[in-house]
Amino acid sequence: MLTITKQSDYGILLTSHIYKKNKLIKLSDLINETKLPKRFLARIAAELVKNKLLISREGKNGGYLISPNIKIVSLYDYLKIFNNDISICSCANDSYHCQYENLCTHKSILKNELNKIIITQLKKIKLIRLLSN
Repeated sequence: MLTITKQSDYGILLTSHIYKKNKLIKLSDLINETKLPKRFLARIAAELVKNKLLISREGKNGGYLISPNIKIVSLYDYLKIFNNDISICSCANDSYHCQYENLCTHKSILKNELNKIIITQLKKIKLIRLLSN
């Protein structure tokens, strides 16, 4: 279901902070400046590097930079990094089997119309818009 998880939220905070600094930033500085939990932040940063949204430089003078890819990533693509299911209801997932399917009168509206509208809009919004505010 579509929920902005802590990982997604902290990832946007982290990425936004690096974006606004516009320079290489050490993880320790990010932790001090954002007050986000170290272990959690390190995992999020690693996931963002893996998905090519951040660039990682190792070593004494290492840290994180924003990847040029950030300009083309949609909010939908970003949320998919941390959320497997981006839908407004469980039944929008084809593998979900609802015990009340025979009684349900709203599935077609939620799954076939509203869910598609939300996903379309998430794909239109670029992540860079959130970082620039």
